[in-house]
Amino acid sequence: MGAVASAVAKDATMLVPTRWATGFMKGVDNHRLPPGENDSVILSEEAFGHLGNGGSLGFADPRARLSFGYTMNRLGGGTGLDERGQVLVDAVYRTLGYRRAASGGMWYGVRS
Repeated sequence: MGAVASAVAKDATMLVPTRWATGFMKGVDNHRLPPGENDSVILSEEAFGHLGNGGSLGFADPRARLSFGYTMNRLGGGTGLDERGQVLVDAVYRTLGYRRAASGGMWYGVRS
């Protein structure tokens, strides 16, 4: 479930770059792309899950021994995880000792 099975530069439905495992979304960092194409969900490489309407998210990260669910009472715009959700994901990974490169990208680290 965690291995990338498909990666495209422009998803036919979401119209942004995406990466997929079999049946699940994988993290993708599109923040450097132009507005309208920069929807992202930044996770670790081992994580898999799915975005939902308005910016909700559910995912699991087996290496971090983490499961995460986020929903809100006011829907956001866009097709990726909005800033409200990504800030929460970032805080969880930081708390677990994970890091990101200064230039961005996915979360990486090993949890003991």
